[in-house]
Amino acid sequence: MEGQGSTPTPAKRDLPTWSLVVFAVLAIYAVLLVILNDDRVDVSFVFFTAEISLLVLIVLCLVIGFAAGFLFDHWRERRKNRRS
Repeated sequence: MEGQGSTPTPAKRDLPTWSLVVFAVLAIYAVLLVILNDDRVDVSFVFFTAEISLLVLIVLCLVIGFAAGFLFDHWRERRKNRRS
């Protein structure tokens, strides 16, 4: 039979080496971010105050900033289309 006794070729990698290095660096960064920001802080939400993790506060601020930027961009596009 043909091909019998020949060594199989190594499987092709799905990800190049540099992307694995970048993924590893980002994973280490994420772990350090969690470890170094585990302090509890008091946050005033106007109507109530809560004690939350600093990391949760950082993520909350990022989400609010993303939402504000998205809404502002949408509002700007609507205003631009109205003038045309």
